[in-house]
Amino acid sequence: MKIKNLIIFYPSFERGGVEMIIKNLINYISKKNIKIYLITLNSMNTNIIKKSKNFKIIHPKNKIFKFLPNRFSTAISSIRTLIQISKKLNSSNTVIHSMQSNFIPIIIAKFLRFKIVIRNSEDPIESIKYSEDKFSSYLIFILRFIFYNLVDKIITNSKGSSNSLKFFLFGKNKDKVKYIYNPYIEKIRKINLKKKENIILAVGRLCKQKNFKDLILSFNDFQKKFKNYKLNIIGDGYEKEMLKKLIISLNLKKKIFLKGYVKNLTKEYKKAKLFVLPSIYEGLGNVLLDALNHSVPCISTKCKSGPSEILCNGKGGILVPIKNTKLLTNALIDSIDNYKLSINKMMFAKKKIYRFYLISQSEKYINELNNVLK
Repeated sequence: MKIKNLIIFYPSFERGGVEMIIKNLINYISKKNIKIYLITLNSMNTNIIKKSKNFKIIHPKNKIFKFLPNRFSTAISSIRTLIQISKKLNSSNTVIHSMQSNFIPIIIAKFLRFKIVIRNSEDPIESIKYSEDKFSSYLIFILRFIFYNLVDKIITNSKGSSNSLKFFLFGKNKDKVKYIYNPYIEKIRKINLKKKENIILAVGRLCKQKNFKDLILSFNDFQKKFKNYKLNIIGDGYEKEMLKKLIISLNLKKKIFLKGYVKNLTKEYKKAKLFVLPSIYEGLGNVLLDALNHSVPCISTKCKSGPSEILCNGKGGILVPIKNTKLLTNALIDSIDNYKLSINKMMFAKKKIYRFYLISQSEKYINELNNVLK
C-alpha cells in the first residue's frame, strides 16, 4: 500500500531550520499526488509553501491551557484537530508524521490504529544533558523509553542523533531509527570570494544551546590581533539582553552586532569571511550548510551530532571542543592567518553538500513513509 495522505503534526511553529525542512517536504511531496494536512496552532509564513490542491494547513482553536508551558499547551490544543482529521481518513494509506511534542500524537495514533513516524531533530541525550529545566528533561528522558518503542519509525537528521536515539530502544526496535539528512539544498551557489569583507558571521537562536556567549568572549581575544574585524550575530532569543550586557562590558559595541531576526540571509553570507557555529549540541546544523553553499569557511564546535558530518570530520572546516573559548580563539586566528587553507577546506566540504539535496532526501522520506505502510 502506498501513502495517499500525510498528516504533519507541528503544533508550535517556530522560525528557523525546521520551518524550511517542512516547507521543502510539503512542496516536494505534494507533487507526488499525496495529500498533506499540516496541523499547527501558530501562524506561519504560508507564502513559502507553493499553492497545491494536495496541501491544506489547519489551525486548531486557541490554546485552552494557558497556564502550561507554550509547547505543552499548543500540543494539547492541537490534539482534538488531529483526532478529527484522522477519523476522516483511511488508516491503511495514511501516516501521521509528528515533528514536535511527540508523546501525545503517539498515543492518539496507537488508539486510532494509524501508523506514526516521529522526527527527532537534535541529539536526544545531549539536549537532556545540557537542559536548563532538569525536571522536565529527566521526565522526557524516562518517557522516551516508553513511547519511542511504540512508534513505527523514527527519522532523525544525522548519524550522531541516530546513534543516540537507539539508546532508548529495545531489541529490534533499534532498526526503526533511520537517519535522513535534511532535504535542504536546492542548488549550489557560485559566490565571488573577492567580495568577502572582514566579517565573522554566526546565526541561530540566542539561547543556551547555541552558546553565543563563548563566541563573544573568543572574539574579544581574537580582535586584539585583528582589530579591523566585526562579528555579526543573527537571531533572537531569551539571552539577548545578557549578550548585550556582555558586549557592553567588553567595550565591543562598535565591533559586535546583534542584528536580530533577518528574513533573507543571502547578503549576510555573501559578505562574511568566516562562519562560526559555537553550539553545545545540535541535530545537524543547517546554518553550516548555508555557509558552505555561500562559500564561507566554517568553524564549529565538535558537538556529538551534525557539524562533524557536515564538515567531513575536520577536512571541510575547523572543529573545536565545546565550551572551550581558548581553542575557539585559536581557531579564529588560524583561519585568518591561513585563509587559503580555510578556503580549501570549505571547497572540500562544499563538494559534499549533494548529500543534503532537497530532491534526493525528500525521496528518501517518501520511501520510508511507504515502507511504514507495508
